[in-house]
Amino acid sequence: MATLLDALNAAVNHHMAGHADAAADAYRRILAADPAQPDTLHLSGVLRAQTGHAAAAVRWIARAVRVRPAAPAPWGHLGAALRAAEMPERAEPVLRRALALDPADGDALEAQGASLHALARYPDARRWLERAARLRPGHAATLLNLGTVLRDQRRFDEAEACFDAVLARQPSRADAHLARAVGRLVRGDLRAGWEGFEHRWQRFATPPWAGQPPGAATILLHMDQGFGDAIQFVRYAPLVAQIAAAGGGRVILETHMLLYRLFNRDLGSSIQVLSRGEDPPPHDIHCPLMSLPRAFGTGLPDIPATVPYLAPDPGDVARWRDRLDGLDGPGEDGAALRVGLVWAGNPQHRNDRNRSIPAAALLPLLMVPGVRFVSLQTGEAAAGLDRLPGVTVPNAMERVRDFADTAAILANLDLLVTVDTAIAHLAGAMGVPCWLMLPHVPDWRWLLDRADSPWYPSLRLFRQPRPGDWTTTLGTAAAVLRAQAARAVRTAR
Repeated sequence: MATLLDALNAAVNHHMAGHADAAADAYRRILAADPAQPDTLHLSGVLRAQTGHAAAAVRWIARAVRVRPAAPAPWGHLGAALRAAEMPERAEPVLRRALALDPADGDALEAQGASLHALARYPDARRWLERAARLRPGHAATLLNLGTVLRDQRRFDEAEACFDAVLARQPSRADAHLARAVGRLVRGDLRAGWEGFEHRWQRFATPPWAGQPPGAATILLHMDQGFGDAIQFVRYAPLVAQIAAAGGGRVILETHMLLYRLFNRDLGSSIQVLSRGEDPPPHDIHCPLMSLPRAFGTGLPDIPATVPYLAPDPGDVARWRDRLDGLDGPGEDGAALRVGLVWAGNPQHRNDRNRSIPAAALLPLLMVPGVRFVSLQTGEAAAGLDRLPGVTVPNAMERVRDFADTAAILANLDLLVTVDTAIAHLAGAMGVPCWLMLPHVPDWRWLLDRADSPWYPSLRLFRQPRPGDWTTTLGTAAAVLRAQAARAVRTAR
C-alpha cells in the first residue's frame, strides 16, 4: 500500500509540475496494478481534460465516480468535462449532483453556468455564475463566462465591466478581447469591434497589412475562419487589388479547395487565387479575410454591399437547371415557386444546438401550397425530412462537388430558406432572395432586432422571439411564404 501511495504522490507531483507525459505514464502504471484506484482514475481524467481530450476525460472520470460516488470533486470535474465535450445536456444534472455534495465548489458553479448558457437558459446561467463570482471575486474564467451571458442578455454595460475586469488583470487575454469585441459588433459599433476581433488569429511570420499603401509588395489574403466568413469578406479582395495595382503590387488569395472554383471565376482576372496548401505561397505582407473590414475602417454606413459579387458559371447553371427540373418535390402541379431548404449547420459548431432547427419544425413551411421545395441540406441532418410522414422533398446535394455547384443550384431558385450557415452567405453574395432563420441570440454579424442585413440586401431575417422558439419564427415565415406563393401563382396564370 505504501508503494502504491508513493507512486500516486509521484504521479501527482509530475501532474502539478506540468509534466503531462510523465504523469500519464505514472497513472497508467498505478492502474495496471489497481484498475479501480479512484484517485488515479479521477486524476487521469483531469489530465486528459487539461490536455484537450474532453471525451476521454469523461470516460476516465466517470469510472472514478462509479467507484466512489460520494466524492464531490470527481462529479464536478465530470460535469466540466461533459461541458467541454459539448454535451451540456448531460453536464447539467452531473453538476447539480456535484453542487449538492459541495455547494462551494467554484469550478462546478462556473461549469454549471456555462452549461446552462450553452442550452440558452440565460437567467439560470447568470444566477449560477453570479454565485461563482461571489465565491471567488476576480476569477478570470468566471468573469469571462458571466460577461458572455450578460452580453447575450443584452446587458451590455455589465458585460463590458466583466470583460474589462479580466483585461485589467490579464491585458493580453485573447478570449476576453474577443468576447468584448463581439458585444460591440452585434450592436453595430463595428470600428471598435474590429480592433478586439484581431485577437482571434495567430500572427504570420510576415507583417500584417492594415490598409496602408503596400507599394510593390505582394499581399496574401487568406482564410482564417469558416466558409461563410470567407464568402462574406472576400468582397474586399477586389478593393485590395485596386490599392495594390496603384503601387505596382499584386494580390494572392489563398482559399479552401471547395471555394476555389467559385472565387477563381469571379476574382481571377485581378487576383491570383490558389487552393490552400500546407505552407503559404511567397508573399511580403498578409491579411486574413476577416481583418479586411478593419483595414478599410468599415462602419455600418460604409459596408461594401453591392451584389452580386459572386456568380456561378452559366454552363453550371444550365446543367443544374436540367437536374432540378427532373426532381419531384411536394407542391401542386405548376407550383410557381421553387424554394430551397437548409435547416441545420455544421454539428461541430459550438452554437449548433441553438442555430439548427429540428426537421419536424419545418412542417408549417412544407404545407404551404404553390411551392416546390428542394433540400440543400448536407450531412446526417439531410435524412431528417425523410422521417416525416407524408413529406417528400428531393435533395439536390448528392452530386455537388463544391460551392460553385451550390451557387449554380441557388441561381435556379426563387428563394432559399436557411439557418445561419455558409449557404446564407453564398445566397447573399449572389443577390439570391434568402430568408435567414436566426436564434434568439444571433451571431454578431446579424446585429439586433432588424429584419434586414447591411451586408446582404437580398436577405430577410426571421428571429426567434425567445430562446428555442422556432414555432413562432417558422409560423411567421410560413405565413409570409403563403402570401408570396399565392401572388406568384396568380401572376403565373
